[in-house]
Amino acid sequence: MNSAMSAGVFFTIALMNPAHAAATSTCPPIQDIKQTAMANGGYRYETSQPDGLTWTGENPQAAVSDLTDSTFHDARYDMNSKAVICTYKGPMNNEASVSVTAPVVDWNLTPTRGEWRGTYCEALDRSRCEFTHH
Repeated sequence: MNSAMSAGVFFTIALMNPAHAAATSTCPPIQDIKQTAMANGGYRYETSQPDGLTWTGENPQAAVSDLTDSTFHDARYDMNSKAVICTYKGPMNNEASVSVTAPVVDWNLTPTRGEWRGTYCEALDRSRCEFTHH
């Protein structure tokens, strides 16, 4: 009886531990990204999302309008840094470009849905680049 109770306690703890629960995520909405000027020019970008991921990026060449001029372009998983990188680009090939990166543990190489081709996803709608991770 004691071992059954212990097993139940361990199972409950495992369910409560977010490190073991899979999460479904996508790149953050651009309107959630905060822009901060850097001392030597350019901008730093950051947002925390409800799924627990914190996205950050820097562009020393960025203009103040790059964030507002850009829309989602693509997402990719970098196996070397174990991170997802989201890129937002300006209209009609203007030079506006914003990228944010989030470290992702146990990224699912079979994304949940969308336009993924291996570790790269390009779509008009960021929800088409959804992925799972732990």
